[in-house]
Amino acid sequence: MTHGQRTCAVEVSPGEVDAGADLTLKVRVSCPRGDDLTGQRVSVRDQDDKELASAELAEPDDDDDDDEDAYVADGIVLKAPRRAGEHTYRVVLPALEMDGISHEETSTEFSFVVKAHAARLNVWGLPSAIVAGERFKLKVGLKCSAGCKLAGKGLTVVDHEGAEIATATLLDDPWPGTSALYFAEAEAEAPGTAGDYKWEVKSAEWEPEPESVSEFPHAAGSFPFGVKVVPAPDYEVTVEVRDAQKQTPIKGAHVLLHPYRALTDENGVARVKVAKGTYKLHVSGFTYVVYQDTIDVAGDVTTRAELTAGRVDDPDEYY
Repeated sequence: MTHGQRTCAVEVSPGEVDAGADLTLKVRVSCPRGDDLTGQRVSVRDQDDKELASAELAEPDDDDDDDEDAYVADGIVLKAPRRAGEHTYRVVLPALEMDGISHEETSTEFSFVVKAHAARLNVWGLPSAIVAGERFKLKVGLKCSAGCKLAGKGLTVVDHEGAEIATATLLDDPWPGTSALYFAEAEAEAPGTAGDYKWEVKSAEWEPEPESVSEFPHAAGSFPFGVKVVPAPDYEVTVEVRDAQKQTPIKGAHVLLHPYRALTDENGVARVKVAKGTYKLHVSGFTYVVYQDTIDVAGDVTTRAELTAGRVDDPDEYY
């Protein structure tokens, strides 16, 4: 006795998935005659009809009220293909005859989208201000959305006009304290004219070789960052930093004559080379109240900053 075509519905999570990552299926099957489908097999197959996974149907949990008459195969895990794009697979219910009851084979297609891994770039260690025309160093980093090993991959730094001005090859080990942020040091030359510039660090998209089983497609990425270029300094400002009460030098205090900055040495002294002009001086550190003053620089200057103990100030607030 044939009891008609079983019906099948498939839920895919997530609908968009990184190449090579896991996706999970939930299959619901019902019979028009209400037959008990417990233990019947479902087969998941790719576009070449290769079986990727199988599972047995069971009665739904009490809290699964989407379809009380449906039997469920839940938690079927597949690996997404390595090729980016839309993919269509099938869930097949093989023909079955049991206890004189027959069910015809039936299948249901389902689709999902495989994405190239996203590139997440960053820049750090960049000087707060760079003298026009001088060379400087910076750290560039790249992390894959799926945590892939990226050692040996290349990054490019482009300037405000889109010209390539530096390249870097990612090192073998990730940045300390991170799981998969691969980094390198790059060196570039600042523009010859003072000003604020917008640069970018970029990574190219890449596809794995067809025979590779360990690499996945990666999308291109970019990260904009600012480069502040200042005129060549004319004079030197010496700032002596002392504890106002104890009159002892304060080592490691932050001295800012925007955009120039420095830290005091073991004698509580910071020397900052600046261009001619008028500057707001900010001195901060540890458990001291920020000291502020205005300095006119028309030659070498020496000044003293006495800090009073108080609330902790964040020097980055002034940077």
